[in-house]
Amino acid sequence: MIRNYHEWYSEHERDLLQRTAQAGQSDSAPSFEVVRYSHLKNYLLSGQELPGIIIACDDDGRLSEPAVPLILAFFAAHPDVNILYGDEDRVREDGTYTSPWMKSDWAPDSFLSTFYPGNVIAFRSEALLTINPGLRRAEDIEDASTRRQDSMDEEKARSNEDDDPMRAWIYGKLFLKLAQADGGFLRRPRRMTAEGSFPVGHIPEILFHAASRPVLWPSTLIEDSLTGRYSRESAATRPVSIILPSRDNPEMLRSCIYSVINHTRMPLEIIIVDNGSSPENRRKAEALTEELCENGRALYIYKEGPFNMARFYNIGAAAAGGEMLLFLHDDIEVASDRWLSYLSEKTKLPYVGATGIKLLYPSSNIIQHAGVSMVGGEPVNKLRLRQNAESHYFDQNRGVRNVLAVSGACMMVRREVFEEMDGFDEVNFPECLCDVDFCLRLFEAGYYNVVRNDKSLYYYERGSEENERTREERLAHRPSELEKLRKLHPWICSGDPYYHRYLTRDPREPRFLVDLEETGVREGPCGRHRVG
Repeated sequence: MIRNYHEWYSEHERDLLQRTAQAGQSDSAPSFEVVRYSHLKNYLLSGQELPGIIIACDDDGRLSEPAVPLILAFFAAHPDVNILYGDEDRVREDGTYTSPWMKSDWAPDSFLSTFYPGNVIAFRSEALLTINPGLRRAEDIEDASTRRQDSMDEEKARSNEDDDPMRAWIYGKLFLKLAQADGGFLRRPRRMTAEGSFPVGHIPEILFHAASRPVLWPSTLIEDSLTGRYSRESAATRPVSIILPSRDNPEMLRSCIYSVINHTRMPLEIIIVDNGSSPENRRKAEALTEELCENGRALYIYKEGPFNMARFYNIGAAAAGGEMLLFLHDDIEVASDRWLSYLSEKTKLPYVGATGIKLLYPSSNIIQHAGVSMVGGEPVNKLRLRQNAESHYFDQNRGVRNVLAVSGACMMVRREVFEEMDGFDEVNFPECLCDVDFCLRLFEAGYYNVVRNDKSLYYYERGSEENERTREERLAHRPSELEKLRKLHPWICSGDPYYHRYLTRDPREPRFLVDLEETGVREGPCGRHRVG
């Protein structure tokens, strides 16, 4: 029985080395050079002839034994990929391994939130011809003052002093520009969605052993980038339609709407879709709508019939006039400003599908939703019931994250994208999983879904007694809808590209833990790196 990560990794690495040795290296394999981060800028701008592949890594630590053959094999198998990154861990002074950082496949918004490629990257030198990573002219390379400043930055990095200039260059001038040039901030083309591949490569194996626990590089290092950064003007001028399904829950509906209004400075309309409230509660909802119309646009739609959340969403969307559609449950409470601008800021980007937000249990700092992962073949709210004040698995509950799906309790999408997807699936997912299915279809269409874990709302996840009975009935239909989800999205349901294949497959486990039972390599080093 393998009891700890060091034993797991040691056995896994032996198996991996054997496999890479059997694969062998072609005589036509490109030349390569391993360059430390502190020296990378000067190395690339020195004017000397560069090898075909450059492997760059942090000064403190070492490459794992399989790193070089895995990197060369990946580039050989993926001729259209010019830049990649890998996983890493920490090596103690006694030689044992700990703190594994098993990363997701390419996640552009996570990248803009923090430099998760971390301590090891590799790229084709020919790709440098498409960018100007140093922002210099050729004659500047010989400028004495420029060389002196580069040397000072290099010396700081080597002496573990403030290395922000070096990191900012690697993050915002080199990796960012290479990722942009390769379509890392565009909607993925049909070929990639069919293959389950990405424009920026990821080798889901430990490529680097750091001398200390890996630390995330902050997004402030690229705060001047125009790619996905906050734009108050653009976000604030796009009208938002908020679609609120509700039934026999007038008090909580009122509380929800006024929490939205009190913390919002953007143009919006509110559409209430009533699934058959009692006459008394219907009158209350109508009175609330008239009240709202005095200072803005509100619409009340009464549609009695069997419960079908997907249909309620679609009815509201059909009546909406906004450029952005926000689907919101009536038991959500907003408690901070700019939340809607944060949602809109990401949703407006052409490559983004659906945007969600972190949800906390009411009057607490306990996580209810921080993004949906497919674990063990079913959608799971990872980190549920964990303390939000803590940092969980390399800040998974912080910043902005790309995830496979977000909760329909608060989900924003552009109108044209919603219409492209033909809305929510009313036939297959009337009860529970229409939000997950919608997000999976967005991902399969090449979009990236986003959860804003830098903002949060409160989610009561309860309502009237009648709503509680409806919820229990809905949950009874979950197994049948889950089976349909797996049939409609087979490869995604068997492996989430944003949830590493070596993390636990137990859907009951809320934490990100390495599955110590999994010791084999599921695919060879030259195979596709789809999560299997």
